[in-house]
Amino acid sequence: MKQSISAPKLGLTFTGCFLGAGYVSGRETWQFFGQFGPWGWAGLILAMLILGIFGAMILRLARRTGLSQLSQLVIPWRSPFLRQAVSVFAMVFLMGVVTIMTAGMGALFEQMWGLPPWACSLFFSAAVAGVALAGLGGMVSAFSLMVPVLTAATVCFSIAALFLLPPSPLPAGQAGGNWLASSVTFAAYNIFTTIAILAPLGRDTEKGVVYRGIPIGSALLAVVAAAIVAALHHCAAATALQLPMLEVVAQLSPIFSYLYALLLLMAMFGTAMSCFLTAVNSLAGYLPPLRRHRVAGTFLAVSLTWCASLLGFGELINLFYPIFGYLSALFLICLAVHFAKVVRAQRLEQRSEPPAGEKAST
Repeated sequence: MKQSISAPKLGLTFTGCFLGAGYVSGRETWQFFGQFGPWGWAGLILAMLILGIFGAMILRLARRTGLSQLSQLVIPWRSPFLRQAVSVFAMVFLMGVVTIMTAGMGALFEQMWGLPPWACSLFFSAAVAGVALAGLGGMVSAFSLMVPVLTAATVCFSIAALFLLPPSPLPAGQAGGNWLASSVTFAAYNIFTTIAILAPLGRDTEKGVVYRGIPIGSALLAVVAAAIVAALHHCAAATALQLPMLEVVAQLSPIFSYLYALLLLMAMFGTAMSCFLTAVNSLAGYLPPLRRHRVAGTFLAVSLTWCASLLGFGELINLFYPIFGYLSALFLICLAVHFAKVVRAQRLEQRSEPPAGEKAST
C-alpha cells in the first residue's frame, strides 16, 4: 500500500500546479485581477476559494471512485461522445498554452533587447520540435525546477518594488470590466488543467490530509498573486508592456532583469514542452497517421502554434484564457454533479447496510 502524502507536501504540490511563466510574468494576474482595482482583490480571494474547493473535490472524488482519467472524472454519465469531447478540449487547451508560451518568448526578447518577436518565437518553436523529436522529455523536469525559484524571486522583487520604486500612474484605458466573470474564468481554466495531475494523488491521499493541505496551497497561491498585483498597482506604468513584472525588475536593477528573464525563459520552455508532449502523445492515440509520420506531425503542430503566437502574448491571454475559462466552467459543473452523485450513492449504501451487531448475529 502506498503511503499517503503529507498535508504540507500536498499544499506545495497544489501550488506548483498553477504557478507558471504566465502567472508570474504579471500579465495573467493583472489581466484577471489587477486591472479591476479594489474589486480585483475580491476577485482574487474568490478565485482562490474556487481553486481550493474544486481541488479538494477532485482529490476526494478520485479517492472515492478510484478513477484518474480526466474524462471519466469530469463526465459522470456513460457517454463516449461527451468524454471524447472533454479529451479533445484538453488537447486543444494544451496546444493553446504552447502557443501562449511561444508568444511569451517573442515578447521577452522584444522587451529585453528589441529583437523581432516573430523570429524569436520561430526559434523557440524549432527548439520545442527538436527536443520533442530527440526524445529529451527529461529536460522538461529540469526546466520545471526553475518555477519555484522564479516564484520566490517574483515575490521578493514585488516586495522590493513596493519599498524602493516610486509609484507610477495607470495607463489610460486599462481599468474596467467584469471582475466576477474574470475571477470565475481564471479559476475554471486553471483547475481544469490540473485534474490529470491531482487525480492520481487523490487515490492515495486521506480525507484529513486533503482538508489540511489544500488550504495551504490556496494560501500560497494567494500570497504570490497578491504580491504581484500590489507591485503592479504601485508601478502601474509597467502594465502597458507584455511582461510587466520583467519591467518592474528592470527598474530595480538591470542585472536582476537579466536573471529574471533567464528564469522566465526556462519556465516558458518547460511549460511549453510538457504541454506539447502531452498533447501530441494524446493526439497520436486518435490519429494513427501521426504515429507513423512523427516528424511531419511534430513540425506541423509547432508551425500552427507559431502562426497563432503572432497574435501576441498579451492579446492571446486576453482572448484565449477567457474563452477556455467559460468552457472549463461547464465541465467543472459536470465534475461537481459527479461528486454529488458519488457522495449520495455511498451514503445510501451505508444506510442500507445492517448494523455491525446484526451482521455478527446473522
